[in-house]
Amino acid sequence: MSQDHEEECSTQTHVGKPRRTNSPRFNPDEDGRRRATLMTRVHQVRAKGQRIEVSFDGKGQPLGKAGDELQSWIGVLAREHIPIWISDFRSADLAPRKERVWMEVVTSFTVDESYKRCVLKSCGESVKGFRYDLYQAFVRDHIDDENVWQRPPKVVHNYPTITQDDWEKFIQYRRTPEFKRLSEQGSEIRKKSKYGSTGGRDGYRKRDQAHFEKTGKYAERYESWLDMRVKPDGGLKKEEFKPIAENIEEFTQQETQGSFESVGTEDILTKALGNAEHSGRIRGQSEFVKQS
Repeated sequence: MSQDHEEECSTQTHVGKPRRTNSPRFNPDEDGRRRATLMTRVHQVRAKGQRIEVSFDGKGQPLGKAGDELQSWIGVLAREHIPIWISDFRSADLAPRKERVWMEVVTSFTVDESYKRCVLKSCGESVKGFRYDLYQAFVRDHIDDENVWQRPPKVVHNYPTITQDDWEKFIQYRRTPEFKRLSEQGSEIRKKSKYGSTGGRDGYRKRDQAHFEKTGKYAERYESWLDMRVKPDGGLKKEEFKPIAENIEEFTQQETQGSFESVGTEDILTKALGNAEHSGRIRGQSEFVKQS
């Protein structure tokens, strides 16, 4: 695995300016250069024929600095090995590339085979987020402009593994009726989502581990869910969270009184939200936590 390369930024111009996204990926430093994810320590350890030791907590979540490095490394591998033009991470055609990602992970970190599904799941999330950032920053407002077919200078500079052919396939798919239909469908779904997390970079994993260090036990799902939506002063970050917080308080009291009992995924959070858990990502938990 090579380090992120640094090339001279192309002198060509590109339509418009990058849109602001939630990711700092395309917001340059003062000198105009992205803070590249070089993962220097990973490369140094690999050069010695060693691996970074990763410890996992009782929920199966990677701990500490090594856990952070593992997450970052998965993101680097996702951008390097999964083409941006792939529309479905579940595609059977991606199997060899996913296997390459997994082998790169276990070559660099002490991760057991039982975590393979979690690692690839995290990889899929990274790929989806990266594609979204590219589209928002460079494509969305210029989809019908002919210049959109040319790689933007920032992409050429920061991601040399994205070829011109990759970029053209990426644009081509985003001009199809299928993408427009899925994009509109996704927008409608997002409009209905009132309770999205606003917890920032720390995420459930770090907050859960901080809770364990402080109390000696893991937070309940409803506690983690609320923690991601509460301001430092104790108030809720959005008014939309208030009914759920009230429901949580009510079911918590019922559980204390013995009139309600949490059974599996039929717990306080599920009852408070009012809809059943599905087989995908577990609400109120990091992607490394399994249903079991």
